[in-house]
Amino acid sequence: MNRLDYLDKIDEIFAKDKNSKNIMVEQVNNFFDCPIYFVIKHKYNVGNDVFLKKGTLLHGTYKNIDGLKRICKEGLITGDFSTGRLSKYKYTVGVWNLKKDYYLKDYINFYSGGTIMYCGVYFKGIDTKLDKTVVIPYNDMPNINDIANSIDSHMWVLEQTKEARFMPSLVQNRVQVGIIFDGNNKYVRKLLKGDILNHHSISDEDVKDFVNSDYYVKFIKDRKNKDDFFTDRESAVLFGIPSVFIEGILVGRKYEKDNKILSEIKKLFPNSYICNLDGKVIIK
Repeated sequence: MNRLDYLDKIDEIFAKDKNSKNIMVEQVNNFFDCPIYFVIKHKYNVGNDVFLKKGTLLHGTYKNIDGLKRICKEGLITGDFSTGRLSKYKYTVGVWNLKKDYYLKDYINFYSGGTIMYCGVYFKGIDTKLDKTVVIPYNDMPNINDIANSIDSHMWVLEQTKEARFMPSLVQNRVQVGIIFDGNNKYVRKLLKGDILNHHSISDEDVKDFVNSDYYVKFIKDRKNKDDFFTDRESAVLFGIPSVFIEGILVGRKYEKDNKILSEIKKLFPNSYICNLDGKVIIK
């Protein structure tokens, strides 16, 4: 599909809501106005540690190499126009949006752990009626008993981080492809103005058409009061992000050992580095 195809679909879908239509039209136009031959140059050599700047965006595809081929050809575009899928966030693509500089190896260790919520925290024996959330990095997970008992609370709940489920991680092999986008350029920053998880970007009223109706009331409350479960680490960008901004590909343990797959990835993205779960470049 091209720009006009998507604009025609938007006309049809948002015929009754002018604001939502205008927001989507702007996102589509910003997407297709991005330069086709934008080249991101890196200085990595094989064995180097990957360093990610604040504002870097990452996305994992459970379709792995097949998903990567499609993203290479079309860009990372919401599937709502083609599949009609039902999800909490509509007409968006999900990316992890780094809030600080990270070495990739440290970020992977961080997100391969778990998120704990202490429900009903007590302070000096008094019920504060407050909850507290903390991310437990992968290397700290063996200390879970000490961590769980470090805060006096009525109960605690523990689950994997979202990144551990949707990105290549140290705890599962289902997702073998992670995509690293350069988010520090004027084109991507413009697209991020369509991030529905940022209440400063899109108002409570205008965001309504982009959130599942059963979830809308809770969403409006949660996006203004984020914790480690409804995280400030993610963005849901309307329409999509062009593949031209991909700077690197993160592979899981299976793909790291598959020379055929690695060769395919390098042909798809000749200017991008390929790195592993140790955070090191394996193909420059």
